[in-house]
Amino acid sequence: MRISQANSAQRVWALHEALVVEREPAGALAAARGPVLLVDDLPDTGWTSAVAFQLPLRAGAEGVFPLVLAVRA
Repeated sequence: MRISQANSAQRVWALHEALVVEREPAGALAAARGPVLLVDDLPDTGWTSAVAFQLPLRAGAEGVFPLVLAVRA
């Protein structure tokens, strides 16, 4: 099943499994002073952004400033 064809619960579960912060960036996030900026160019359903914006926090970042560049009307 493709993620885009899943219901909301399945989509979030698949994203939690697919999105990770690798060891080297995680170390940099933990060492950074202050929040990080995480950019999403064009969210589809919003679930990818919702899950991805939590990853830096789990990796040790002090905070996350989410920025979405565009939305569909």
